Amino acid sequence: MKLITTILSKIYSVFLSLLSKFFIFVQFFLFLRLLLKFLGANPETLVVSLLYKYSDVLISPFNSIFNDVSVWGLLVEMSTLSAMAGYAIVMLIILKTLHLIRKEE
Repeated sequence: MKLITTILSKIYSVFLSLLSKFFIFVQFFLFLRLLLKFLGANPETLVVSLLYKYSDVLISPFNSIFNDVSVWGLLVEMSTLSAMAGYAIVMLIILKTLHLIRKEE
């Protein structure tokens, strides 16, 4: 029984680690998009167009929640900020739920 508990504990730890790393990657990816939009990067370049293309999937549920804002003539894409906040809330809910499940065992 002790062996099974140890194995399950290791699996749980690895799962939490992978989940956290994935969340950090998504947040960094969205931050890069936000930064490139803010700095006015050329969307026709390969790297920028690929980043926009793949981050559009993550941002699509948050489109049109808020209008974009211009600060000193630089664009702040509110849908990206909304996505970053939304995914942070979802991640917090997932981690708290997993923590509760773990305590019940």
